[in-house]
Amino acid sequence: MLNYVTTVLVSNLNSDSNLLSAAPANASALNTPSSDAGKFIIMNCDANVASNKLYEVTAANAANINTIKVGIVTKKNLALRMPNGSTVYQPIVKWSNQIKAADIKSFNSLSYAADTEDTVVIDLSSCSEIGSGKILSSAGKRVIVKLTYKDMPHRYRKWTESYEYTTSDGETATTMATGIANMINKEWKRARVSASAASGVLTLVALPYDDDDAVDTLNVANKVRFNANMYWTDPQADGWESKNKHFPAGATITKTPGKTYPASAKLVRDREAWAMGYLGILNRGEGTWPIIKPDMETELDKHYNAITLEFENMYRAADDIQRKTKQVLEVYSVKTAALQAVLDAFVNGMISSADSTQTSGISANAAAIEALSNRVSGIVTENSLTEPANP
Repeated sequence: MLNYVTTVLVSNLNSDSNLLSAAPANASALNTPSSDAGKFIIMNCDANVASNKLYEVTAANAANINTIKVGIVTKKNLALRMPNGSTVYQPIVKWSNQIKAADIKSFNSLSYAADTEDTVVIDLSSCSEIGSGKILSSAGKRVIVKLTYKDMPHRYRKWTESYEYTTSDGETATTMATGIANMINKEWKRARVSASAASGVLTLVALPYDDDDAVDTLNVANKVRFNANMYWTDPQADGWESKNKHFPAGATITKTPGKTYPASAKLVRDREAWAMGYLGILNRGEGTWPIIKPDMETELDKHYNAITLEFENMYRAADDIQRKTKQVLEVYSVKTAALQAVLDAFVNGMISSADSTQTSGISANAAAIEALSNRVSGIVTENSLTEPANP
């Protein structure tokens, strides 16, 4: 049984005037997008709304509306043959399901923020074992940097890459960091991080995934996640000491985790493609080639803001039981100010109305309780017993 539905609307218009207050303009030809393509539109679904007022939903009147639908004007058109023989090319609007103010569970918005990658800094400049006469400044010592990748679910925390550097006489923190960085960058076929060195400080930065740099792809967005460790051994030492692993004394390893913006372009692409499954399961295109599904609107070079609105519509099921379906409207747009203002008013109007109803109900209940208390007090007074006098 389908008990969760998601509608995803994506707009690439870089304009604050991307919300219509009237029906979208007709196109000039079947394959020519309307001048309003990419703009949002809100329908007033309350009863007894005049046909010429259906789309006049603004921040000023949204608080007084109980039910709406949110849509976006697509680039596709529908050819309508009119009674007089002419043809009108009407743009197709992709609509959400009806959203009732009383059924809203949550409303959130996000403003664009750039993604960052995992970064590890290995500082050797303060290592007490590097310098004139120190052990790591003599030849033949093995210095190993081990990277453990955590973004591979099939080999979670088990995929490692180790880079071994052999010291030379007169080794310094600068030459060691530079040598290790050159080794890492040389392995370009297996590279998952980039390395740089300066003044004895080795900096490792995760590389972005590049196997999903397309809108129509079977791969999903992901990030390289890794940790780094470092140790050295002395093969020339006697006995077990030749195999012992030592952390370079005084060195430091600092990691700064990367941040993923929840509405980055690749994630928006994945959400849009995933939600198409609600329009037809074959639209998922999982494991199939060529990919056959509706055209995608996401553009990977866009910076999207996001709006999510979660609600639960009640309906009567086949077994005559009232059920609720969890639904989410996800909106991703370069500009969301106009739409967000209307939805804010719609949601806050519902909250204010509920608070007002609750407050009036509490006041009515308090007045009823006080009246009942007074009535009981009067009855007790009238029927109070007088203590009999002592004989």
